[in-house]
Amino acid sequence: MSETPERRTYGGWHEPSTTYIGGIGKKLFYTFCILISFSIIGLMIGLWIVSVPVLLMTGLAWLLMAWRYGGRSGYEVITTRVGWRRQKRGGSHILRAGALSNQAGGRIRLPGVAANIELWWGIDALGRKFAMMHLPTTHQYTILLRCTVPGFGGAEQSRIDLDVANWGEFINLNGQAGDIDCVATTIEWLPETGARAESNVADMCAPGGSPIAQAAVRETITDVDSQGLQFHARMSITWRAKTAAARRDPMVMLGDLAQRIPAICRNLAELRVTGVPMSDNLIAAVVRRSYDPRTGVEAVAEQVARTDEPLVSWLDAGPVTAEETKASYFHDGAVSRTWEMHIPPRGKPNEQVLRSLLEANAKAPRKRITLLHRPLSPADAAAAVERSFLSALTASNTNRGHGTARGDLGLRAAEQTRREEADGAGVTDFSLLVTATADSEAELNRIAEDIIEMGQHARIGLRPCYRYQAAAFLGALAIGVLLPDHASTPKSLQA
Repeated sequence: MSETPERRTYGGWHEPSTTYIGGIGKKLFYTFCILISFSIIGLMIGLWIVSVPVLLMTGLAWLLMAWRYGGRSGYEVITTRVGWRRQKRGGSHILRAGALSNQAGGRIRLPGVAANIELWWGIDALGRKFAMMHLPTTHQYTILLRCTVPGFGGAEQSRIDLDVANWGEFINLNGQAGDIDCVATTIEWLPETGARAESNVADMCAPGGSPIAQAAVRETITDVDSQGLQFHARMSITWRAKTAAARRDPMVMLGDLAQRIPAICRNLAELRVTGVPMSDNLIAAVVRRSYDPRTGVEAVAEQVARTDEPLVSWLDAGPVTAEETKASYFHDGAVSRTWEMHIPPRGKPNEQVLRSLLEANAKAPRKRITLLHRPLSPADAAAAVERSFLSALTASNTNRGHGTARGDLGLRAAEQTRREEADGAGVTDFSLLVTATADSEAELNRIAEDIIEMGQHARIGLRPCYRYQAAAFLGALAIGVLLPDHASTPKSLQA
């Protein structure tokens, strides 16, 4: 008799630590030690006026850096709160665009840092039109692929395991390039409008065909459930310009990506995923649909997907009105809330760990799940793994009591990562953003309870992106805005 193969599980992820001693990094530790030493010497020779303030300020700075709240240092918490209050005092948390606004030309640009995104288009090596988004402030270029995902329904477990392995290899190959900043996969659920069914019927009804056959096909539209949900999947890949020519002239990067896109689509085919480059018109329509989730706008987006007509301009893809609160984001008659993953899946789950979040749910008809992978180049991966291992080793040696058990667990995880990286495995940073949209804040609060429950079923911890809902909404769209690259707190003061 053949034995049933053991179900594969996955894990081994851990939060990289850069602490040295006392909850701070190595450079800050030596800096604070030098300041404390000089302060003590000053006290010994009688320079009380200078030494006491320096000693107190150094101790306060150390405390703020060592203190953690929700995975953030005290500096990050303070800068976020101060920045939020400054925004409210200045009124920058409210957006008004359109013909009667002070926007140049009365356009409806994207808010925040996305207002500077330039949209270019070109033809790839296979003759397909694709769009490229350029963010000049960070010299980053992004393309979007519209994906058709077959799912695991009816697939054997060996096929599923192979798909998971190929996905890991796909991320690893992107990291080998050395210039890819992020690979973001977005799964989106929207209420069914019937626009796609009408488009499919229009494609099947050729001019001059049998009237009886066309009438029979058109009758199928009436079978579409208006309360159903439609599924969209897309992937965005963000590159960082490595040469002076690419930073100076987007056309250089456009030509480079035209040659690389077909290879990326072939690699996706190994996962049984069909990826097609999205045009500039389609990207503008999808972004506009996200900010204005009306049925008519969705119908326009579906028409653009079928005909690629320029029905929505990129300069008018943003919200006409928007207002940000502590935990919500109001935009064009709708309200959204974005959560971030602050605790990864616990234990060693199988490949269906995110199923509760990814599958359709009538309680949350409009939701967007964005999984962001930031693959590290081989050189950066080796350096990051070594830093994480040394930090875990220091934490394990310096902690006592209950902290020693946690330190030992962290050390084993860091050591395993170090060993796997040496064997050729890729290393990537990953995060997850979940956005839900509703017609009112009361409805959104009800949906929020279901989203948290979905996260618990997925064994992850979700928390609202307090005081930066507008930025989180933009980051979850996966159009080239990588939130860590626009943080207001310097990296040396982050957790």
